[in-house]
Amino acid sequence: MQCPSCGSRNQGEFSTEMNLHFSFRRLDNLHSPAVLIFPKMFVCLDCGFARCSIAEPELQQLRGGTAWSAAG
Repeated sequence: MQCPSCGSRNQGEFSTEMNLHFSFRRLDNLHSPAVLIFPKMFVCLDCGFARCSIAEPELQQLRGGTAWSAAG
């Protein structure tokens, strides 16, 4: 796969852990918990451009503006 930024084919695939927070511009999101996701990250090893894909269950949480807590 070619890098969309520089066109290089020198890319690596990495396991990641991300904690996505909802925008606090809306007051109703002020106390929303973050969404913890574990996407595969593809990084261009020449220019540093990175991209990832988010699985459907996490996408549903992001679409709905809801998140689960790791504590339960």
